[in-house]
Amino acid sequence: MFIVHGIYKFKPKPVGFRNDYCLTCGTERRSVRVRTFNVWHVFWIPLIPLGFWNKWLCTACKRDPHVHPGTRRSFKWAGLVVLVMLAGIFWLMPPDPDFSAAWLWLFRIGATVGAVLVFVHLMKSPPDARLKDKLKMVSPASETACPFCGMPLMVAQAYYCPGCGAVRY
Repeated sequence: MFIVHGIYKFKPKPVGFRNDYCLTCGTERRSVRVRTFNVWHVFWIPLIPLGFWNKWLCTACKRDPHVHPGTRRSFKWAGLVVLVMLAGIFWLMPPDPDFSAAWLWLFRIGATVGAVLVFVHLMKSPPDARLKDKLKMVSPASETACPFCGMPLMVAQAYYCPGCGAVRY
C-alpha cells in the first residue's frame, strides 16, 4: 500500500545570518538561519508536531551550505566494500550442477575486476575539500544593519536586530 507522508514546515522565519562557504556553489556566500515549525503528516493531514527546527540555507542556491551535492567518497568506499564481499562470496561458492559454470566464472571475474577498478578510481580521485579549511578563509559578517528589516543592529553578547530578532553570527 502506498502511504503519502512527509513533513510540513510552517512559518519559515529568518533568525540569523553569517558569511559562510557554500559547498554547492563552491564559493563564499551569505547563509541565513531559518526557523520553522515542523509537523509530520500522513495523507496531507498534520498529525505529530515535531517542534521548532533551525536550518542554515545559502542565499544563492537555497541549500544547506555545508552539504556537498555530489556523491561522497564514503559512498564510493561502501561500494568498494560491497564489491569485495561479492567477489569473496563468488570465489568461495562451489560449482553447482544446476548453475552454469560460465556464469559463475563471469561473476567471479567481474566482481574482482570491478573492485579493482573502483579502488584505482578512489586512489586517483582528489580528496574532497575540507570545509574547515574553507571556512578559515571566510571573513566574518560585519554589517551594522539587519539585512531582513533594515534596522540598525544592537550589541549585547552578539549583534542582534531589535525589530525582527535576527542574530549576526
